[in-house]
Amino acid sequence: MRIPLPPAAVLEALGIKPIPLFMLSAWIKAGAKCGINVQTLFKEAGVKVDLIRLEDARVSPLQLISLLEQCAALTPPDKHFPFVLGDTFAFESLPEFETLLTTSPTLREALRVADLARQVVLPWLKLEVREDGDLARVVVGLDVPLPNVEAYGLPLHLVTDAILACIRKFGRSLQGSEEGLLGVQIRRAAPPNAAQFDAFFTVPTQFNQPVDALVFERRILDVPLEGAFPALHEQAQFLAEQRLGKEVKRQGVAAEIESFIARDASLLALGVEEMADRLSLHPRTLQRRLKDEGDTYLHVQARMRQRLACQWLREGKLSIDDISARLGFSDRRAFTAAFKRWEGVTPSAWRDREV
Repeated sequence: MRIPLPPAAVLEALGIKPIPLFMLSAWIKAGAKCGINVQTLFKEAGVKVDLIRLEDARVSPLQLISLLEQCAALTPPDKHFPFVLGDTFAFESLPEFETLLTTSPTLREALRVADLARQVVLPWLKLEVREDGDLARVVVGLDVPLPNVEAYGLPLHLVTDAILACIRKFGRSLQGSEEGLLGVQIRRAAPPNAAQFDAFFTVPTQFNQPVDALVFERRILDVPLEGAFPALHEQAQFLAEQRLGKEVKRQGVAAEIESFIARDASLLALGVEEMADRLSLHPRTLQRRLKDEGDTYLHVQARMRQRLACQWLREGKLSIDDISARLGFSDRRAFTAAFKRWEGVTPSAWRDREV
């Protein structure tokens, strides 16, 4: 049984803020393929959409997950809505990202573009390429900034299914074939529609795996792509970064600080005066803007420490002592105490559960 989510104000304080509705056209197309009137569902959910000013449309990520669950339940048994949504997605409302992706020199670079784009499409998304011998895995994760997120029973597996389908679609499009795709790994137990995974991906699917991932031949990551266009790629990179900068500013000063720290964790050590200087603001102006957003600088720092702690624990590359030091804790004991307040378990227990 699911427990109720915290109030909207609490969710925003945790960093769960509305995101742009750039995926709207994909939802509408996927709904049409599955016989679902997505526009009606969006209206019933209170999502207001102005197609003339789509860039200004905002929706809670949690609201989108709820809509995804509704669509999956309404889809005929011979289809899986997340697969259809992922296979339909395109950067129609983000032309700079579309150009950046299609002019990528290799699949490895295209995956870097995908990681860049997720900041405006779904900030919780984490993509990682893990290489081992002749194999490479594109691992998909979701870093939801909710303490004890499992207790809320969010159907995050549906989001993961859609993302895996989307990565497969873009890989096939850029290569012009399915060459090199060897299999799919899914963390959860085999669902009733398990046969649809093999049918959709056309390669074997393994359930009860350590990660959610697409498995490739490693060599294809660096095979030159026919669409490579260095000059256009460089120009699109500049425009995409401009888009990201505007989106961060639109979300508020707290989001801007989070973006800085996400790129450079050492900035956690900055005091409010030093951070204000980086933002070209007076310290009192920064504090006032954070107050207007229902936030404080200390809360932003704590939120980012929690988010980075979970990210680094899940990645498994750093020891708990190293994570403690990077986050600015005096020792491992202080970090463990803070992490137990955030997630309800010790860092080692959380890592054992998540990795």
